[in-house]
Parts: sequence; structure tokens; C-alpha cells
Amino acid sequence: MSGVMLALRKMAGELRSNPRLLYGLVLIALVLLVELGLRWSDSITQQQQSLARLQTELSGLKSGMRNEAALTQSLAQVKQMRQALDARLWTVSSDAVGQARLKDWLTEIVKRAIADQYAVTVGASQEVGKPAELAGSDTVGNMTASDSALREFRATVSFRLTPRALEGVLLDVEGGEPFAAVETLTVKGQERRVEMTLRVLMRIKAAEHV
Repeated sequence: MSGVMLALRKMAGELRSNPRLLYGLVLIALVLLVELGLRWSDSITQQQQSLARLQTELSGLKSGMRNEAALTQSLAQVKQMRQALDARLWTVSSDAVGQARLKDWLTEIVKRAIADQYAVTVGASQEVGKPAELAGSDTVGNMTASDSALREFRATVSFRLTPRALEGVLLDVEGGEPFAAVETLTVKGQERRVEMTLRVLMRIKAAEHV
């Protein structure tokens, strides 16, 4: 213990006799204190940022819980819309079957509307979103995996113009069984004739063989 005291006294004597050494030690101590203070300040800042992030996430979770009922309702509405679409989407085994079914349906409509001098023309289908010039590459005859996707059929219907025929055909097409829409409608007054083009979505799916 006496040795430690002697060393301290010797150091104190050296400091008193050498002010530059004393100033240097004080400067080092100040630098250390500043460094510790900066690290402490950075630590406090990081903790505050972490707390702010946690508070934001907590607010988001609370908001999500409040909107859970609205989200559930939206999902139910989407499900109902899909079921309604599936109910109107014809599923046929081949392109030819789809053409025949579409032609029969349109012929029945024009006959029900008492439209005479009518003509119904149905074209080959094409995959939805695929250019028409490529549609023939995977039509029925070479069934591929893509054939189970949605396909679009186009048809042209023309008949003699009468108010009853025009109204009846339009109503039956727009509100009919398949997912159909009138694309163009031309009324030729001089010829007393109506011509319309429409498109119908179908799903082609080959029959499974047991």
C-alpha cells in the first residue's frame, strides 16, 4: 500500500513540476469524456428510433385489426363475383363444340326475337390476351395445357331491321346465359338491316378419359 502511495506522490510531483504533462492528461480525459458522451447520445438516438418504429408497427397492427371486418367483407364480395363469373362461363371440350354451342344459342335468340333474313357466323377461338394471328397454333386438334385457359369466340349476327328484333336480340345477348358482350352494332337504314359483332368467353377443357 505504501508503494502505491509513493508512486502517486511521485506522479503528483512530476505533474506539478511539468504543467504540459498535466495539460496533456486533462486533454486526454476531456477527449474520453466527449467520446463517451457522443456514444451515449448515439445510443439514446437509436433507442428513440427503435421505439418510433415499434410504435408505427403497433399502430399499423391496430389499424389492421380494426379493418379486419372490412377485409373479410371485401374477400367475400370477390368470391361472390368469381362464382357469378364461373356460373356464366361456358366450359366446352373443344373449339368446334364451342362454335356449335355459340351458333345454336345465337340462332335461338334471333328466332325468339322474330328476326327474319338472319345470318349467324362464328369464328375460331383465340386465347384471351393472345394475338389473333397466333390463335390457330393451339386450337383444338393439338390440345395443350393452355387449352384449359379462357378463350374468346367472336361471332357476327345480321338480320332484317325491326324494332322488336333489334331490342330482343340486344337484351338476350347482354343478359343471356354465357359471358357475352356486343362489340359493334351497325344499323343500315337504306337496306333495313342490322349487323352486330359480339364476343363470348369460354373455357376449353378436354374431357378426362377414365
